[in-house]
Amino acid sequence: MDAGYQKEAIIMKKWGLWSGLTVFAVLLCFVQWHYPLPTGAVTVQIAGIMVIIIALGMNLLQSYSTLVVVAVTMLLLNIHNWAIVVPILLSLLVVSMILRWQTPLTVHMSHTEAINFGLIAGLCQFVGMLAVVFVQALLITSKWDDFTMILGMGLPAALLNGLLDCLLIPPLTLWLRHYTEVVEKNNQE
Repeated sequence: MDAGYQKEAIIMKKWGLWSGLTVFAVLLCFVQWHYPLPTGAVTVQIAGIMVIIIALGMNLLQSYSTLVVVAVTMLLLNIHNWAIVVPILLSLLVVSMILRWQTPLTVHMSHTEAINFGLIAGLCQFVGMLAVVFVQALLITSKWDDFTMILGMGLPAALLNGLLDCLLIPPLTLWLRHYTEVVEKNNQE
């Protein structure tokens, strides 16, 4: 086979994989759990997991593109509001800063690295959801007792979202990198 043909085949494979994962992320927008609060419902979603997996398994530009597609779809179909996008964006920004805007697919990602990225993304989702609940509670209530009660009620939803990220990101990232990594056998350590 020609070297140019092989390179084009790899590019088409990655774009096809990205397109499929983006469509899957849009479909995951419909999977959600609602926790009622006095300030409104807090929604736990898992579409953000696909955005982080694309960042770790492919590259950040495709991940930000997926985030835009998912956010616009959620807002146009009135599935969620802007508050859902904030924790996803926070997680993606932190992962981006750690990756330094590049995901080298020529370096093998170990299980420990994938678990660490899952923990970081889960913690960011947890903090981001608590920040959204914090802002909502701050704008709605005027009493400290009501404010702490609302934060306490939002804690299980934020914890569930963070734990789902911690649990699902490492294995799915390793699965995706299995198909996207270009590592020579001699470079694996």
